[in-house]
Amino acid sequence: MRLLFSATPAYGHVLPLVPLMQAAVGLGHSVGLLTSAGFRADGGEELPVEVELLEAGAMPGDFSEDAARRTGADVFHPTPPVIGEIFGGSRVDLAIDESIERAATWGAELVVAEPFDAVGPIVAARLGIDWHQAGLGPAVPAVISDEIHRVALARYERLGLEPVAASSYVDPCPPLLQDPDWSTTTPVRPVRPQAHRRSKDADLELSDGANDRPTVLVTLGTIFSDPDTLAAAVAAVADAGVDVIATIGSSLRHPTAGQTLSERPDRTDSARVQYVPFVPLAQLLDRVDLVVGAGGVGTVLGTLVHGLPMVLWPQGADQPINAARAASSGTAVIVDSAAGIAPAVVEVLGNSAYRDRAQKIAEEIADRPEPAVVIAEITNP
Repeated sequence: MRLLFSATPAYGHVLPLVPLMQAAVGLGHSVGLLTSAGFRADGGEELPVEVELLEAGAMPGDFSEDAARRTGADVFHPTPPVIGEIFGGSRVDLAIDESIERAATWGAELVVAEPFDAVGPIVAARLGIDWHQAGLGPAVPAVISDEIHRVALARYERLGLEPVAASSYVDPCPPLLQDPDWSTTTPVRPVRPQAHRRSKDADLELSDGANDRPTVLVTLGTIFSDPDTLAAAVAAVADAGVDVIATIGSSLRHPTAGQTLSERPDRTDSARVQYVPFVPLAQLLDRVDLVVGAGGVGTVLGTLVHGLPMVLWPQGADQPINAARAASSGTAVIVDSAAGIAPAVVEVLGNSAYRDRAQKIAEEIADRPEPAVVIAEITNP
């Protein structure tokens, strides 16, 4: 089968789909990814080599800027109607005609789209084929998903199409992390999430930490990894007297990358910091005792796959939602500034209840069906 994935061209929207893509390739399907051409340079190496990139539409900066012009709103801290305009309006307008052409030429037979992607469902309606929605983590609140759908309806009307409901919802979120008020009329297919890894991970050299100190991973993800914010988070974690591994995101270049804290003249404490470039999260999680992050869905789910607790400092987008669910599950503490990080790190490392809850969720995740099972189900209904 020719199985087309459709996603917003950003790491946090594409990478959670990679395990499903890998499974589809392993089962012998032809797999395509419909997203912006710009993702090839930004994240193409994160995809299985067998996945064909169908290039259509604009990158997030462009369609977000377009939405900002239309609404006059701050798209980095948007309201639900603005989110609807970003994903159901501007992104669709800048992508849909090209997307339909690419998908039709490629011969798509089934579409899998992530929750913020309004392009894939329209493509499926135009081609007269079924589609499934693949969740990224905790379900998108109805107040947001309804706005995306409401704004996208005008695009269906322009094309003379009727929306078609998803055949199923592929849910990577374990119940202990899911919003207890979430419900859907769409059939739900649980799937086992994974921390991101490449088909073949590159070697990663890191020095061993001190035996008497925990190691903490600091990662602000790929969108909000501002150098000053990252530096503040790293300094706060180091003040907790731990060893630190800090990722610098997908596009940042940190002047001290690769250096230990003792080699940096601006620091005088005894903790050691190692900066690493963007690497798949799975390569780092086995080395650490705690993750300090912003609450991106890939970080939250990947960390819990490995049974680790978190300290979360949300920066924007869906991070406050994910952080709130992690905190409600008993696996994380939320802070609202760098000043709160060190005390939170000490609290979480000193209270085994956080790690116990994280390991309980890890066990729950391990019981969910593997991606190959889900792909087999949706391609052989």
